[in-house]
Amino acid sequence: MTNTAEAVNSVEKRPWYKEPMVWLVIAIPLSSVIYGTFFFIVSITSFDGMVVDDYYKEGKKINRVLKRDKAALRHGLTAQMTVNEGLATVFIAAKKSYVPPPTLEINFIYSTRAGQDKTIFVEQTQPGIYKGAVPELEIGRWNVQIASDDWRLMGSMRAPDEHTVVIKPLMK
Repeated sequence: MTNTAEAVNSVEKRPWYKEPMVWLVIAIPLSSVIYGTFFFIVSITSFDGMVVDDYYKEGKKINRVLKRDKAALRHGLTAQMTVNEGLATVFIAAKKSYVPPPTLEINFIYSTRAGQDKTIFVEQTQPGIYKGAVPELEIGRWNVQIASDDWRLMGSMRAPDEHTVVIKPLMK
C-alpha cells in the first residue's frame, strides 16, 4: 500500500497552463472568434455590388439583348476575328441582302474582373472586312462581343494563345 500512496504523491501537480487539454479547450472557441472577426471585417470592407431596384426594367433590357441575338441569326451573320500585334481584323459573312455597317463595336470582356474590360471600334476597309487597333490584352479568357446597332455576336478567346476566333449567333 505504501507503493500506491507514494505513486499518487509522486504525481507532480502542474499549473493549469501547462496542461495540453486546457489549451485544446481554449483553442477551438478562440479560433472561431478570430475567423469570425476576420470575415466580418472582410464583409464590411469589400464592395459586392448594388442590388438592382427595378427588376422590370432589367427584364426588358434582357429581352432587348435577346432581340439583338435573333437579329444576328436573321441576317445570317458569322464573324472571324484575328488579333495580331495590336491589330484586329474582322471578317463578317452575312446574307446577300444584308448591308454591313461602316463601323463595328468590339467589347473584350474579361472573365473575372470587370475593370479589365476594353471597348474598341473597327472601321470597314473593304466590304465585310474591318480593321482597328487593339490594346494589349491581359493573359486569360476573354469574352468577345462584336456588335452593331441592331445585332451582336458573342464568342470567347484565350489571350495570348489564341489569335483567331470564329463567332456565330448564340441562338438557333
